[in-house]
Amino acid sequence: MGELFIKPRTLKSGKTVYEYAFEIASVDGKRKRKTKSGFATKREAREAGKIAQQAYEHVGQVVEPSDMSYADFLDMWLEKDCKLTCKSSTLVGYEKKIRLYIKPEIGSYKLKTITKDTLQDFITKMYDEGYSINTVNSVKGLLTKSFTYALDRHYIVSTPAINLVVPTKKQPKKTTRSKKHVYIPQDVMQKIFERFPEGSSAYIPIMIGYHTGLRLGEIYGLVWKDIDFENKTLSVNRQVQWEAGEARSEEEKKRTNGTSKSNGYWYFSKPKYNSFRTIELDDVILEALKKEHDKQLKARAYFDEYYNHYYCENEMTYAKTDDILPMNKVSQEKSPYEVDFICRREDGSYISARTTQHTSSIIHKQLHFPQYDTHSLRHTHGTILYENGASFMYIKERLGHKNLQTTIEIYTNHYTDTINKNGNIVLNNAFSKENV
Repeated sequence: MGELFIKPRTLKSGKTVYEYAFEIASVDGKRKRKTKSGFATKREAREAGKIAQQAYEHVGQVVEPSDMSYADFLDMWLEKDCKLTCKSSTLVGYEKKIRLYIKPEIGSYKLKTITKDTLQDFITKMYDEGYSINTVNSVKGLLTKSFTYALDRHYIVSTPAINLVVPTKKQPKKTTRSKKHVYIPQDVMQKIFERFPEGSSAYIPIMIGYHTGLRLGEIYGLVWKDIDFENKTLSVNRQVQWEAGEARSEEEKKRTNGTSKSNGYWYFSKPKYNSFRTIELDDVILEALKKEHDKQLKARAYFDEYYNHYYCENEMTYAKTDDILPMNKVSQEKSPYEVDFICRREDGSYISARTTQHTSSIIHKQLHFPQYDTHSLRHTHGTILYENGASFMYIKERLGHKNLQTTIEIYTNHYTDTINKNGNIVLNNAFSKENV
Protein backbone atom coordinates (compact mmCIF):
# COMPACT_ATOMS: atom_id res chain seq x y z
CA MET A 1 0.00 0.00 0.00
CA GLY A 2 1.34 3.43 -0.97
CA GLU A 3 2.05 6.28 1.37
CA LEU A 4 -0.84 8.31 2.79
CA PHE A 5 -0.17 12.04 2.99
CA ILE A 6 -1.91 14.38 5.44
CA LYS A 7 -1.47 18.12 5.19
CA PRO A 8 -3.19 21.25 6.50
CA ARG A 9 -5.01 23.79 4.36
CA THR A 10 -5.99 27.31 5.34
CA LEU A 11 -9.36 28.52 4.11
CA LYS A 12 -10.13 32.13 3.16
CA SER A 13 -11.91 32.47 6.49
CA GLY A 14 -8.65 31.69 8.24
CA LYS A 15 -9.88 28.32 9.44
CA THR A 16 -7.47 25.38 9.15
CA VAL A 17 -8.71 22.07 7.75
CA TYR A 18 -6.88 18.87 6.80
CA GLU A 19 -6.61 16.93 3.58
CA TYR A 20 -5.58 13.38 2.75
CA ALA A 21 -3.92 12.26 -0.48
CA PHE A 22 -2.56 9.03 -1.94
CA GLU A 23 -1.43 7.88 -5.34
CA ILE A 24 -3.71 5.83 -7.57
CA ALA A 25 -3.05 4.21 -10.95
CA SER A 26 -1.56 6.44 -13.61
CA VAL A 27 -3.61 7.25 -16.69
CA ASP A 28 -1.85 7.75 -20.06
CA GLY A 29 1.47 7.72 -18.19
CA LYS A 30 0.44 10.56 -15.93
CA ARG A 31 0.54 10.15 -12.15
CA LYS A 32 -2.81 10.50 -10.40
CA ARG A 33 -3.73 11.24 -6.81
CA LYS A 34 -6.90 10.85 -4.84
CA THR A 35 -7.45 13.73 -2.43
CA LYS A 36 -10.16 14.92 -0.12
CA SER A 37 -10.18 17.98 2.12
CA GLY A 38 -12.36 19.54 4.81
CA PHE A 39 -11.52 17.43 7.87
CA ALA A 40 -11.46 19.27 11.20
CA THR A 41 -8.49 17.35 12.62
CA LYS A 42 -5.46 15.51 11.30
CA ARG A 43 -6.76 12.32 12.92
CA GLU A 44 -10.09 12.49 11.07
CA ALA A 45 -8.29 13.04 7.77
CA ARG A 46 -5.98 10.08 8.41
CA GLU A 47 -8.84 7.70 9.33
CA ALA A 48 -10.89 8.68 6.29
CA GLY A 49 -7.84 8.38 4.07
CA LYS A 50 -7.07 4.87 5.33
CA ILE A 51 -10.60 3.72 4.55
CA ALA A 52 -10.49 5.19 1.04
CA GLN A 53 -7.03 3.78 0.39
CA GLN A 54 -7.96 0.29 1.60
CA ALA A 55 -11.06 0.30 -0.55
CA TYR A 56 -9.00 1.36 -3.55
CA GLU A 57 -6.41 -1.38 -3.02
CA HIS A 58 -9.11 -4.06 -2.70
CA VAL A 59 -11.55 -3.17 -5.45
CA GLY A 60 -9.40 -1.14 -7.80
CA GLN A 61 -11.18 2.16 -7.45
CA VAL A 62 -11.86 4.81 -4.86
CA VAL A 63 -15.16 4.42 -3.04
CA GLU A 64 -16.84 7.47 -1.55
CA PRO A 65 -19.62 6.38 0.83
CA SER A 66 -22.87 7.76 -0.61
CA ASP A 67 -24.74 10.62 1.06
CA MET A 68 -28.04 9.62 -0.54
CA SER A 69 -30.87 8.37 1.63
CA TYR A 70 -31.71 4.68 1.67
CA ALA A 71 -35.16 5.52 0.25
CA ASP A 72 -33.61 7.27 -2.76
CA PHE A 73 -31.17 4.42 -3.22
CA LEU A 74 -34.01 1.87 -3.19
CA ASP A 75 -35.83 3.84 -5.90
CA MET A 76 -32.67 3.82 -7.99
CA TRP A 77 -32.12 0.10 -7.36
CA LEU A 78 -35.66 -0.72 -8.49
CA GLU A 79 -35.26 1.40 -11.62
CA LYS A 80 -31.74 0.42 -12.69
CA ASP A 81 -31.58 -3.21 -11.59
CA CYS A 82 -34.90 -4.79 -10.65
CA LYS A 83 -36.83 -3.55 -13.68
CA LEU A 84 -34.22 -5.17 -15.89
CA THR A 85 -33.86 -8.47 -14.05
CA CYS A 86 -37.22 -9.21 -12.35
CA LYS A 87 -40.59 -10.37 -13.61
CA SER A 88 -43.28 -7.70 -13.42
CA SER A 89 -45.11 -9.61 -10.68
CA THR A 90 -41.91 -9.81 -8.62
CA LEU A 91 -41.25 -6.11 -9.13
CA VAL A 92 -44.73 -5.21 -7.88
CA GLY A 93 -44.10 -7.28 -4.76
CA TYR A 94 -40.76 -5.55 -4.16
CA GLU A 95 -42.28 -2.08 -4.59
CA LYS A 96 -45.14 -2.84 -2.20
CA LYS A 97 -42.94 -4.21 0.58
CA ILE A 98 -40.48 -1.33 0.25
CA ARG A 99 -43.32 1.21 0.41
CA LEU A 100 -45.19 -0.42 3.29
CA TYR A 101 -42.39 -1.70 5.51
CA ILE A 102 -38.89 -0.49 4.68
CA LYS A 103 -39.21 3.19 3.76
CA PRO A 104 -41.36 4.18 6.77
CA GLU A 105 -38.82 2.69 9.19
CA ILE A 106 -35.34 3.27 7.74
CA GLY A 107 -35.87 5.06 4.42
CA SER A 108 -34.77 8.43 5.80
CA TYR A 109 -31.38 7.10 6.99
CA LYS A 110 -28.30 7.87 4.92
CA LEU A 111 -27.20 4.79 3.02
CA LYS A 112 -23.67 5.05 4.40
CA THR A 113 -24.79 5.30 8.05
CA ILE A 114 -26.90 2.14 8.16
CA THR A 115 -25.29 -0.56 10.30
CA LYS A 116 -25.99 -4.23 10.84
CA ASP A 117 -27.52 -3.34 14.22
CA THR A 118 -29.91 -0.94 12.47
CA LEU A 119 -31.12 -3.68 10.14
CA GLN A 120 -31.27 -6.38 12.81
CA ASP A 121 -33.31 -4.11 15.11
CA PHE A 122 -35.69 -3.43 12.22
CA ILE A 123 -36.14 -7.15 11.48
CA THR A 124 -36.68 -7.96 15.16
CA LYS A 125 -39.20 -5.13 15.52
CA MET A 126 -41.24 -6.47 12.60
CA TYR A 127 -41.27 -9.90 14.21
CA ASP A 128 -42.26 -8.52 17.62
CA GLU A 129 -45.12 -6.56 16.05
CA GLY A 130 -46.59 -9.80 14.77
CA TYR A 131 -45.81 -9.76 11.06
CA SER A 132 -45.79 -13.22 9.53
CA ILE A 133 -42.51 -15.08 9.18
CA ASN A 134 -42.95 -15.03 5.39
CA THR A 135 -43.29 -11.23 5.38
CA VAL A 136 -40.27 -10.74 7.65
CA ASN A 137 -38.18 -13.10 5.54
CA SER A 138 -39.24 -11.27 2.37
CA VAL A 139 -38.17 -7.92 3.83
CA LYS A 140 -34.89 -9.44 5.01
CA GLY A 141 -34.29 -10.67 1.47
CA LEU A 142 -34.87 -7.19 0.05
CA LEU A 143 -32.40 -5.69 2.52
CA THR A 144 -29.77 -8.25 1.54
CA LYS A 145 -30.29 -7.82 -2.20
CA SER A 146 -30.34 -4.02 -2.14
CA PHE A 147 -27.18 -3.72 -0.04
CA THR A 148 -25.43 -6.32 -2.18
CA TYR A 149 -26.19 -4.11 -5.18
CA ALA A 150 -24.93 -1.04 -3.29
CA LEU A 151 -21.67 -2.84 -2.54
CA ASP A 152 -21.31 -4.13 -6.08
CA ARG A 153 -21.78 -0.61 -7.47
CA HIS A 154 -19.39 0.86 -4.87
CA TYR A 155 -21.91 3.05 -3.06
CA ILE A 156 -20.67 1.45 0.18
CA VAL A 157 -17.40 -0.24 1.15
CA SER A 158 -19.05 -3.14 3.01
CA THR A 159 -22.58 -4.43 3.40
CA PRO A 160 -24.35 -4.38 6.78
CA ALA A 161 -26.94 -6.91 5.55
CA ILE A 162 -24.90 -10.03 6.31
CA ASN A 163 -26.20 -12.85 8.51
CA LEU A 164 -29.35 -11.01 9.58
CA VAL A 165 -31.45 -13.24 11.82
CA VAL A 166 -35.21 -13.72 11.81
CA PRO A 167 -36.25 -14.83 15.33
CA THR A 168 -37.33 -18.47 15.52
CA LYS A 169 -39.09 -18.44 18.87
CA LYS A 170 -42.88 -18.84 18.94
CA GLN A 171 -44.49 -16.16 16.81
CA PRO A 172 -46.47 -13.68 18.93
CA LYS A 173 -50.11 -13.46 17.99
CA LYS A 174 -50.98 -10.38 15.99
CA THR A 175 -54.40 -8.86 16.31
CA THR A 176 -55.39 -8.17 12.73
CA ARG A 177 -58.65 -6.44 13.58
CA SER A 178 -58.83 -4.35 16.74
CA LYS A 179 -62.52 -3.48 16.40
CA LYS A 180 -65.08 -5.88 17.81
CA HIS A 181 -67.28 -7.73 15.34
CA VAL A 182 -70.62 -5.90 15.43
CA TYR A 183 -74.04 -7.44 14.78
CA ILE A 184 -76.68 -5.01 13.49
CA PRO A 185 -80.11 -5.70 15.05
CA GLN A 186 -83.07 -6.02 12.68
CA ASP A 187 -84.70 -2.78 13.85
CA VAL A 188 -81.50 -0.84 13.12
CA MET A 189 -81.22 -2.42 9.65
CA GLN A 190 -84.78 -1.30 8.98
CA LYS A 191 -83.85 2.28 9.89
CA ILE A 192 -80.76 2.08 7.66
CA PHE A 193 -82.85 1.06 4.65
CA GLU A 194 -85.38 3.80 5.42
CA ARG A 195 -82.56 6.36 5.49
CA PHE A 196 -80.91 4.96 2.35
CA PRO A 197 -83.84 3.75 0.22
CA GLU A 198 -83.81 2.41 -3.31
CA GLY A 199 -82.37 5.07 -5.60
CA SER A 200 -79.83 6.42 -3.12
CA SER A 201 -76.15 5.87 -3.91
CA ALA A 202 -75.67 3.78 -0.75
CA TYR A 203 -78.64 1.45 -1.31
CA ILE A 204 -77.10 -1.16 -3.61
CA PRO A 205 -73.76 -1.44 -1.74
CA ILE A 206 -75.60 -1.85 1.59
CA MET A 207 -77.98 -4.42 0.08
CA ILE A 208 -75.09 -6.43 -1.35
CA GLY A 209 -73.17 -6.35 1.93
CA TYR A 210 -76.20 -7.34 3.99
CA HIS A 211 -77.41 -10.13 1.68
CA THR A 212 -74.04 -11.62 0.65
CA GLY A 213 -71.48 -10.87 3.38
CA LEU A 214 -68.89 -9.68 0.85
CA ARG A 215 -65.89 -7.65 1.99
CA LEU A 216 -65.76 -3.92 1.24
CA GLY A 217 -63.32 -4.22 -1.68
CA GLU A 218 -65.27 -7.16 -3.10
CA ILE A 219 -68.54 -5.20 -3.10
CA TYR A 220 -67.11 -2.20 -4.92
CA GLY A 221 -65.14 -4.40 -7.32
CA LEU A 222 -68.24 -6.17 -8.66
CA VAL A 223 -69.13 -5.88 -12.35
CA TRP A 224 -72.32 -7.06 -13.99
CA LYS A 225 -70.76 -10.14 -15.57
CA ASP A 226 -70.19 -11.43 -12.02
CA ILE A 227 -73.96 -11.85 -11.66
CA ASP A 228 -75.68 -14.90 -13.17
CA PHE A 229 -79.36 -13.96 -13.08
CA GLU A 230 -80.47 -17.29 -14.53
CA ASN A 231 -78.70 -19.46 -11.95
CA LYS A 232 -79.11 -16.88 -9.15
CA THR A 233 -75.41 -16.67 -8.28
CA LEU A 234 -72.71 -14.07 -7.69
CA SER A 235 -69.03 -14.75 -8.37
CA VAL A 236 -66.24 -13.06 -6.41
CA ASN A 237 -63.40 -12.68 -8.92
CA ARG A 238 -61.53 -9.63 -7.59
CA GLN A 239 -61.41 -6.81 -5.09
CA VAL A 240 -60.81 -3.11 -5.66
CA GLN A 241 -58.15 -1.24 -3.67
CA TRP A 242 -56.85 2.32 -3.45
CA GLU A 243 -53.26 3.30 -4.22
CA ALA A 244 -52.30 6.77 -2.99
CA GLY A 245 -50.32 8.82 -5.47
CA GLU A 246 -48.31 12.00 -5.51
CA ALA A 247 -49.80 15.44 -6.14
CA ARG A 248 -51.17 15.88 -9.64
CA SER A 249 -52.84 18.65 -11.58
CA GLU A 250 -56.61 18.65 -12.06
CA GLU A 251 -56.07 17.78 -15.73
CA GLU A 252 -53.95 14.76 -14.81
CA LYS A 253 -56.52 13.61 -12.27
CA LYS A 254 -59.25 13.68 -14.89
CA ARG A 255 -57.11 12.02 -17.54
CA THR A 256 -55.63 9.21 -15.49
CA ASN A 257 -58.21 8.59 -12.80
CA GLY A 258 -61.88 9.15 -13.43
CA THR A 259 -62.78 7.22 -10.33
CA SER A 260 -61.71 9.74 -7.70
CA LYS A 261 -60.95 13.40 -7.26
CA SER A 262 -58.14 12.56 -4.85
CA ASN A 263 -54.54 11.85 -5.71
CA GLY A 264 -54.05 8.19 -6.52
CA TYR A 265 -56.09 5.55 -8.30
CA TRP A 266 -58.24 2.47 -7.82
CA TYR A 267 -56.93 -0.88 -9.00
CA PHE A 268 -58.15 -4.47 -9.14
CA SER A 269 -56.41 -7.34 -7.39
CA LYS A 270 -57.25 -10.88 -6.38
CA PRO A 271 -59.68 -11.38 -3.47
CA LYS A 272 -58.17 -11.54 0.01
CA TYR A 273 -56.73 -14.99 0.83
CA ASN A 274 -57.36 -16.00 -2.82
CA SER A 275 -61.00 -16.43 -1.77
CA PHE A 276 -62.47 -16.80 -5.26
CA ARG A 277 -65.98 -18.16 -4.84
CA THR A 278 -69.46 -18.37 -6.33
CA ILE A 279 -72.36 -17.91 -3.91
CA GLU A 280 -76.13 -18.21 -4.18
CA LEU A 281 -78.32 -15.11 -4.13
CA ASP A 282 -81.63 -14.89 -2.29
CA ASP A 283 -84.69 -13.61 -4.15
CA VAL A 284 -84.67 -10.19 -2.44
CA ILE A 285 -81.17 -9.16 -3.50
CA LEU A 286 -81.63 -10.80 -6.90
CA GLU A 287 -84.69 -8.64 -7.59
CA ALA A 288 -82.87 -5.51 -6.39
CA LEU A 289 -79.95 -6.24 -8.73
CA LYS A 290 -82.27 -6.88 -11.69
CA LYS A 291 -83.97 -3.52 -11.19
CA GLU A 292 -80.59 -1.78 -10.84
CA HIS A 293 -79.29 -3.43 -14.00
CA ASP A 294 -82.34 -2.39 -16.03
CA LYS A 295 -82.07 1.15 -14.69
CA GLN A 296 -78.40 1.40 -15.67
CA LEU A 297 -79.09 0.15 -19.21
CA LYS A 298 -81.71 2.87 -19.67
CA ALA A 299 -79.40 5.51 -18.15
CA ARG A 300 -76.57 4.50 -20.47
CA ALA A 301 -78.84 5.00 -23.49
CA TYR A 302 -80.18 8.30 -22.14
CA PHE A 303 -76.81 9.90 -21.34
CA ASP A 304 -75.24 8.44 -24.47
CA GLU A 305 -71.88 10.18 -25.10
CA TYR A 306 -72.03 11.86 -21.69
CA TYR A 307 -72.19 8.56 -19.83
CA ASN A 308 -69.07 7.79 -17.76
CA HIS A 309 -67.07 4.78 -18.91
CA TYR A 310 -64.23 3.04 -17.06
CA TYR A 311 -61.44 0.77 -18.19
CA CYS A 312 -58.66 -1.29 -16.66
CA GLU A 313 -55.25 -2.20 -18.03
CA ASN A 314 -55.63 -5.99 -18.02
CA GLU A 315 -58.23 -8.73 -17.73
CA MET A 316 -60.42 -8.45 -14.64
CA THR A 317 -60.61 -12.19 -13.91
CA TYR A 318 -57.60 -13.78 -12.25
CA ALA A 319 -56.28 -17.30 -11.85
CA LYS A 320 -56.39 -18.75 -8.36
CA THR A 321 -52.65 -18.72 -7.68
CA ASP A 322 -50.37 -17.23 -5.04
CA ASP A 323 -48.54 -15.11 -7.60
CA ILE A 324 -48.35 -11.37 -6.97
CA LEU A 325 -49.75 -9.62 -10.03
CA PRO A 326 -49.18 -6.10 -11.35
CA MET A 327 -51.67 -3.48 -10.19
CA ASN A 328 -54.60 -3.48 -12.64
CA LYS A 329 -55.33 0.26 -12.66
CA VAL A 330 -58.83 1.58 -13.27
CA SER A 331 -59.27 4.87 -15.12
CA GLN A 332 -61.21 6.54 -17.92
CA GLU A 333 -58.43 6.00 -20.44
CA LYS A 334 -59.79 3.64 -23.08
CA SER A 335 -58.50 0.09 -23.27
CA PRO A 336 -59.90 -3.24 -24.53
CA TYR A 337 -61.13 -3.96 -21.00
CA GLU A 338 -64.19 -1.89 -20.12
CA VAL A 339 -65.32 -2.08 -16.50
CA ASP A 340 -69.09 -2.32 -16.12
CA PHE A 341 -69.32 -1.50 -12.42
CA ILE A 342 -72.43 -2.44 -10.46
CA CYS A 343 -71.92 0.42 -8.01
CA ARG A 344 -72.44 3.55 -10.10
CA ARG A 345 -74.62 6.63 -10.33
CA GLU A 346 -77.20 7.47 -12.97
CA ASP A 347 -74.60 9.17 -15.20
CA GLY A 348 -72.34 6.13 -14.92
CA SER A 349 -69.87 7.69 -12.47
CA TYR A 350 -68.33 5.17 -10.10
CA ILE A 351 -69.62 4.96 -6.53
CA SER A 352 -66.33 4.16 -4.81
CA ALA A 353 -65.64 2.54 -1.47
CA ARG A 354 -64.76 5.96 -0.06
CA THR A 355 -68.46 6.89 0.00
CA THR A 356 -68.88 4.47 2.90
CA GLN A 357 -67.26 7.05 5.18
CA HIS A 358 -70.16 9.45 4.57
CA THR A 359 -72.72 6.65 4.92
CA SER A 360 -71.20 5.50 8.21
CA SER A 361 -71.14 9.06 9.56
CA ILE A 362 -74.88 9.45 8.92
CA ILE A 363 -75.69 6.13 10.58
CA HIS A 364 -73.52 7.05 13.58
CA LYS A 365 -75.02 10.49 14.11
CA GLN A 366 -78.56 10.38 12.74
CA LEU A 367 -79.47 6.78 13.50
CA HIS A 368 -77.47 6.71 16.75
CA PHE A 369 -75.63 3.47 15.97
CA PRO A 370 -71.93 4.43 16.32
CA GLN A 371 -70.69 0.83 16.03
CA TYR A 372 -71.63 0.62 12.35
CA ASP A 373 -69.13 0.12 9.55
CA THR A 374 -69.36 -1.77 6.26
CA HIS A 375 -67.70 -4.82 7.83
CA SER A 376 -70.58 -5.04 10.30
CA LEU A 377 -72.87 -5.86 7.35
CA ARG A 378 -70.62 -8.84 6.62
CA HIS A 379 -70.69 -9.97 10.23
CA THR A 380 -74.46 -9.52 10.45
CA HIS A 381 -74.93 -11.68 7.35
CA GLY A 382 -72.80 -14.45 8.84
CA THR A 383 -74.61 -14.22 12.17
CA ILE A 384 -78.02 -14.54 10.48
CA LEU A 385 -76.81 -17.67 8.70
CA TYR A 386 -75.53 -19.09 11.99
CA GLU A 387 -78.77 -18.22 13.80
CA ASN A 388 -80.74 -20.13 11.19
CA GLY A 389 -78.70 -23.29 11.37
CA ALA A 390 -76.15 -22.94 8.56
CA SER A 391 -73.05 -25.06 9.11
CA PHE A 392 -69.71 -23.45 9.87
CA MET A 393 -68.33 -24.88 6.62
CA TYR A 394 -71.13 -23.26 4.61
CA ILE A 395 -70.50 -19.89 6.30
CA LYS A 396 -66.75 -20.22 5.80
CA GLU A 397 -67.10 -20.91 2.07
CA ARG A 398 -69.68 -18.17 1.56
CA LEU A 399 -67.70 -15.48 3.38
CA GLY A 400 -64.33 -16.56 2.00
CA HIS A 401 -62.63 -17.00 5.37
CA LYS A 402 -59.03 -18.17 5.32
CA ASN A 403 -59.82 -21.28 7.35
CA LEU A 404 -62.63 -22.94 9.27
CA GLN A 405 -61.13 -22.02 12.65
CA THR A 406 -61.63 -18.32 11.87
CA THR A 407 -65.33 -18.91 11.23
CA ILE A 408 -65.78 -20.94 14.40
CA GLU A 409 -63.98 -18.39 16.60
CA ILE A 410 -66.05 -15.48 15.26
CA TYR A 411 -69.51 -16.99 15.50
CA THR A 412 -69.18 -19.07 18.67
CA ASN A 413 -68.10 -15.89 20.46
CA HIS A 414 -71.26 -14.05 19.39
CA TYR A 415 -74.56 -14.74 21.16
CA THR A 416 -77.88 -13.28 20.02
CA ASP A 417 -81.48 -13.57 21.23
CA THR A 418 -82.33 -15.64 18.16
CA ILE A 419 -79.53 -18.10 18.89
CA ASN A 420 -80.84 -18.42 22.45
CA LYS A 421 -84.43 -18.89 21.25
CA ASN A 422 -83.47 -21.52 18.66
CA GLY A 423 -81.38 -23.31 21.28
CA ASN A 424 -84.37 -23.47 23.62
CA ILE A 425 -86.51 -24.93 20.82
CA VAL A 426 -83.91 -27.64 20.21
CA LEU A 427 -83.70 -28.29 23.96
CA ASN A 428 -87.48 -28.66 24.36
CA ASN A 429 -87.78 -30.88 21.30
CA ALA A 430 -84.90 -33.09 22.39
CA PHE A 431 -86.25 -33.60 25.90
CA SER A 432 -89.99 -33.61 25.18
CA LYS A 433 -92.09 -36.37 26.70
CA GLU A 434 -92.29 -38.16 23.37
CA ASN A 435 -88.48 -38.45 23.22
CA VAL A 436 -87.77 -39.28 26.86
